[in-house]
Amino acid sequence: MNLNQLKYALAVAREKSFSRAAKLCHVSQPSLSVAVKHLEEELGLPLFERFKSEIQITRHGERVLEQIQKVLEEVDRIHVMARGGTDPLCGQLRIGAILTIGPYLFPGVIPAFHHIAPKMKLLVEENYTHVLSERLKRGELDAIFIALPFQEHGVEVLPLYDEPFIVAVPTGHLWQNRTDLTGAELADDDLILLGKGHCFRDQVLEICPECMRLEDTVAGPGNIINGSSLETIRHMVATGAGVSVLPITSVNTLLCTTPVCPNKESRMVQYVSFAHPVPNRRVALAWRSSFPYPQVIDAMVSAVRMTPPVGVRFLSQDDLNAPSPSAYLEKSSNC
Repeated sequence: MNLNQLKYALAVAREKSFSRAAKLCHVSQPSLSVAVKHLEEELGLPLFERFKSEIQITRHGERVLEQIQKVLEEVDRIHVMARGGTDPLCGQLRIGAILTIGPYLFPGVIPAFHHIAPKMKLLVEENYTHVLSERLKRGELDAIFIALPFQEHGVEVLPLYDEPFIVAVPTGHLWQNRTDLTGAELADDDLILLGKGHCFRDQVLEICPECMRLEDTVAGPGNIINGSSLETIRHMVATGAGVSVLPITSVNTLLCTTPVCPNKESRMVQYVSFAHPVPNRRVALAWRSSFPYPQVIDAMVSAVRMTPPVGVRFLSQDDLNAPSPSAYLEKSSNC
């Protein structure tokens, strides 16, 4: 077998298509198909079941392809070592984050990481959890920042910090001086949430089960309003469209610690605290178990700790040793 055969097989597994894999590898489809067939013959087992309209990985093929992924990562490691000697903090790191974490974490983490590893180039992506997870497992990303719960085979997860939630209301709202708001009270007003598919939407609805009944039904529209991003939601609150729940890091942003902070908006939106225990989410860093550079992961964790997002509580070793809160175990991420 040769490296091209391994790359082609992995591309077919990723794309679930010989034609798309061929385009990705910049070869003709017949050439790629023959190479994969020769690999299967040499291994003595089929990696794929070929149907008219789809490709499926066989049970034995899953194990072989998982090992192929590791082999190609080691080959990449050889190239990196050749370019940068034995320095593991050289080359590039492909890092992802979910859409409600990235904008508020990356502005501080990226400069801190560059200070720790000046020779390493960062390639950054923001996306939904399920997209990041798939790209991580396929080797297209090296590590991702996600909110728990998160569990995938062959992926290591390190919880980093707990991030409290806070309620955003328009100035003059009857809640604006409260410090003891409960999740159930969110059902008493128009609630602005991220659209379906966002983990943060599900986390908000978990603290307000009564809000579930507010979604549109055949009986008519409910009083949940969908926003496309946290910044869109913040501006919708400012115009009086309703109230919302935000992660605390989205309130104390990079812009709002500088002279260009949108002061007009800050006069139009007030932030109200929940009663204790304050609802929160646990943010973690995840990477493939086969990722060959633990020093890079350590550097990224150090960068986060060097520039802690405002309002979060970093986890101690005691926190990590303690049983996980039930909130993180009740259901797995569906986004």
